[in-house]
Amino acid sequence: MADLRDFLARFRPAGAPGAARAGVPADRSAELEAELGPVLALLAGTEAECGRLIEQAWRDAARVTDQARAEAAAISAAAGRRAAAAREEAGQQAMAAARDEVATAARDAERQAARIREIAAQRMPALVGQAVDMIRRLAPDDS
Repeated sequence: MADLRDFLARFRPAGAPGAARAGVPADRSAELEAELGPVLALLAGTEAECGRLIEQAWRDAARVTDQARAEAAAISAAAGRRAAAAREEAGQQAMAAARDEVATAARDAERQAARIREIAAQRMPALVGQAVDMIRRLAPDDS
């Protein structure tokens, strides 16, 4: 079976049968211009409109990009402020916890000191008595 090109070749313009005559070759570009010129002229307005639409799309894209950058900067700044506030709050909580821990340790130390003073007060008379007895035993007896 013949392919499409062979089939269409049958319809190409050809010279009259017989001896070849000298002549001017066919101007294919003029034929194409005459055939397609009116159709392409109808599309010129559409092409111009496409160009305008593309330019507007680029302007819109630039505007959206600028807005997105501004919004991203605002979000970043807000996040920075929230982070600083969170750091400040965490620092205050840590300081409060440290103060509570120091206060608890101071109370415990005060209780221990009071206990030690109490034990010392209880043991002191006996220890003083023992020390006095030792000194008396070491001292020569003048009596």
